[in-house]
Amino acid sequence: MEIFKSNVLVVENNRFLVNVLYKTLSDEFSVTVAANGFEAMALLEKGHKVDFIVTDLKLPRFNGLELIQLLRKSENYQEMPILALSESGDSNARISSLESGADDCMEKPFNPFEIQAKIKAMLRRVEVRKPRSVDDLKKHFPGLRSLHFN
Repeated sequence: MEIFKSNVLVVENNRFLVNVLYKTLSDEFSVTVAANGFEAMALLEKGHKVDFIVTDLKLPRFNGLELIQLLRKSENYQEMPILALSESGDSNARISSLESGADDCMEKPFNPFEIQAKIKAMLRRVEVRKPRSVDDLKKHFPGLRSLHFN
């Protein structure tokens, strides 16, 4: 049985944090890494499938806040779940990221297992919002087979 993993894009330039996140997330998710917003956008423009983005706010050249703002203006990515990472004590950056469209923001240093849990929780909410057909619902909820839908 083939298991499909959700694709997480980690946008972070700190190699230590990238390694920590990769090791923590890669058992449950397919993880791709970009060092800044330009690399992240290049991956998206090339058609790389992404289900979730974790981005540092403080990145060189094209930072995480700019990435969030651009994605929220995009028709293709405006609903993309985004978790922002901010430097310790920078509450203004966290507030700005949330006001710009991040779904959540965590302060560094962070517990990587908390990030993993937040990703799973946000992906569950996104999955629930996806439109489903009646046949799809009947497949997931066998008790509905006897019901008739117009």
